Amino acid sequence: MRAILLSDGKPGHYNQSLGVIEQLPECEYHWIDVKFRSKRRDNLIRVLMCILGRFRLPRRFIKACLCMALQRDTLNEICAVAPDFILSTGSSVAAPNLLIGQLLDAKTVTCCRPSPVGVHHFDRAILSRMYWSRLNKRNVSKTLGVPNRVRPEKLETQRKELQIDLDLSDQRRVGVLIGGEDRYDTITEMTAARLVEVLQRFATRWDIQLLLTTSRRTPLPIENLISKQLSNAQRCPILVLAHGEKPLTDPVGTIFALSDVIVVTEDSFSMVCEAASSGKRVIILEVDHKTPRRPKRHQVYSEIMRHASVVRAGVGSLETSLETALADKSPVKPLQDTQVAATAVRQLFKD
Repeated sequence: MRAILLSDGKPGHYNQSLGVIEQLPECEYHWIDVKFRSKRRDNLIRVLMCILGRFRLPRRFIKACLCMALQRDTLNEICAVAPDFILSTGSSVAAPNLLIGQLLDAKTVTCCRPSPVGVHHFDRAILSRMYWSRLNKRNVSKTLGVPNRVRPEKLETQRKELQIDLDLSDQRRVGVLIGGEDRYDTITEMTAARLVEVLQRFATRWDIQLLLTTSRRTPLPIENLISKQLSNAQRCPILVLAHGEKPLTDPVGTIFALSDVIVVTEDSFSMVCEAASSGKRVIILEVDHKTPRRPKRHQVYSEIMRHASVVRAGVGSLETSLETALADKSPVKPLQDTQVAATAVRQLFKD
């Protein structure tokens, strides 16, 4: 199979598409960074495809729409490929996906529910639990979380190599992924201080190492607090702050590979899905809530906990949850949404 992967330049989006493609070793893919002439023209073809997506459009009209909306170098790349399917994640690349699919007579696949186009006009839509409809649609394949590039077997291979390259001692390790602000959640300095205190105490009691990274949404005061408290390189050999220097090209992947247990804050749905796919035991850490209303992702977390080796804990119960996770010798159950998505794409060519 041959595919075009349309990217909007957002890692959270194109990593979903790459995750699916990487589970299709029989597929060759061509990556295209979609560049629009302007935001206004981007919005215009979204509206056009929302209205006209159900119809078979004249080739001349499709070409005119693409020429109007996309930059010339993007158009040239598209015309140089003869794909079997088009794959995209994100709202801005959904309309080009549908137009190119009609133009090149290729199947169309989206890894999300793009706005305002929706999923009705795609040959296959891979939707996480947050976007399931009450009605079962023939073109929709359902996953709990979102597809991603995390593979347990790949991480296991990287573990020994990284341990040698980073000159780490042969100890058990807890990986910690700190998120930050969104409309529903935040992490206050008081919560961050308690978290660091719990992690330090646990690391000393169990003689383990801590591996920690923050995200671009982590407030700077929180990063400063973490940096000050976890500066001991022996106890915390990997400490990567999003607003500081980045000694590792892929801190999250490195932490996944080296850790025995992963703690990830509840505000990042994609990060929780990646951690749950890693083949490691995962603790979703509850943080501070801005509003009593809980987002849809919390319902999905409950589902993920039933299907993978994932639990939830607040800072107060984190130490107990870590003890349980490290002592548990039963087989780890990883989330397998990416494999489900890849199977759905293959099925397109069997139906």
